[in-house]
Amino acid sequence: MIKNYSIRQRIYFFVIEIVIATVLMVLLVIGLTIFLKQAGQISSTGIIHFSLDSEDITVTDIKKEMSNYSYDYVIFDNKTNKIIYGNYINSDKKNYVKTKKSSQDTTFGSVVYTYSTNTNLTLVIRQNSIPEFTNPSLRSIPYNDFTYIFFFIGEISAIIFFIYRLVKEFSKSFQNVQEISLNMGRITKVPDHCQSNIIEFEEILTHLYRKSEELALLIEAERQEKKDLSFQVAALSHDVKTPITVLKGNIELLEMTELTEQQADFINSMKNGLSVFERYFNLMISYTQLINDETDYNLNINLDDFLNDLSVVLEELANTYRVDYKLKVLASVAYFHGNAVALSRAITNIFVNACQYAKNNAGEVTLTIRNDNKNMYFEIWNNGKPFSEYAKKNATKLFYTEDTGRSGKHYGIGLSFALSVARKHKGDLLIINPQSGGAIVSLKILI
Repeated sequence: MIKNYSIRQRIYFFVIEIVIATVLMVLLVIGLTIFLKQAGQISSTGIIHFSLDSEDITVTDIKKEMSNYSYDYVIFDNKTNKIIYGNYINSDKKNYVKTKKSSQDTTFGSVVYTYSTNTNLTLVIRQNSIPEFTNPSLRSIPYNDFTYIFFFIGEISAIIFFIYRLVKEFSKSFQNVQEISLNMGRITKVPDHCQSNIIEFEEILTHLYRKSEELALLIEAERQEKKDLSFQVAALSHDVKTPITVLKGNIELLEMTELTEQQADFINSMKNGLSVFERYFNLMISYTQLINDETDYNLNINLDDFLNDLSVVLEELANTYRVDYKLKVLASVAYFHGNAVALSRAITNIFVNACQYAKNNAGEVTLTIRNDNKNMYFEIWNNGKPFSEYAKKNATKLFYTEDTGRSGKHYGIGLSFALSVARKHKGDLLIINPQSGGAIVSLKILI
């Protein structure tokens, strides 16, 4: 077989192998028949007539002549009508006797008993028109049936063997594709590239290995960029804390002095600005910590315990933002998998965003928990304005906000953080405008 071939060529090879095996089986059956015939293990199919015209023929002469053939026979003494010699099996004796009495050739099925006689002796020869074993123990098995069974078993064995080889070859190629697919993006010091003789699979494997190496380099570069970002944010946090602390200290010292009304307004403005900056900066630190987080996101979480802890936070936020908060638990599972801390922070961010966009003085926010066969959904609805088409496409992007004035309410980080948490849980963040009005942000995670 050639070294490399296409799938079509491999199928052609398989068919050719079956044809060759069939021809060889036919030749083997023919050869076996010839060999057994030469060895005297099967009888000839031709009908012979042995003449006893001469009165001088003796039993010894008949025995000598019949030794050249593989037929059963019986010699009768005409005076006593008894068998004086024979090479036969007892079950056939009655047929010899019937032939002797009828004084002519008789046929029983495919077996012919030929009759020859003279004054002293009568010879009855058993001859079969189809081949049969000369061994009496095997004669019950028709030789034709034996060859059919032998050919059938040999042919089926050959087909099974060649199918097994073909399936094994395809299976190995598929396993190689599966292995590289499951390990896409992993860097190995000594690449062990599997190969296939089938051209199509070899092309796929070569392409996958090349893409895997490219993906591994991209992942490593992204991981390094995340580490650099985390380091830079950590360094920035350290550098910023000192001037913020100094500003807070100076503001506290100024508050201890006698201030005019205008100066007090300036100090309050400074304090509000610092508060907004700290909240924004803390969100940035949380986001950078999340993207570099390597903690386990497949922990077993009790839904009731999780909601009890979460509700305390959400109720306080609802009171702060003066919105009407409702919780609806429609989930049919008691446990799910995830990271409770990260999920709580993500849901809190979505909840805060919903509170900020709810209707003024009549805000309503509802958290609904439901599940299907694969996923758990945390849906947060508010009765504010629905998302614009542009916002639906960009709401989860970092720093995106419809608050173009940057008043301090929206920083464009909360939903981006929630999306990152969802993806850590092999899920997604869904932006929905329900027909009943308002807006829904749904955090979907794999159960």
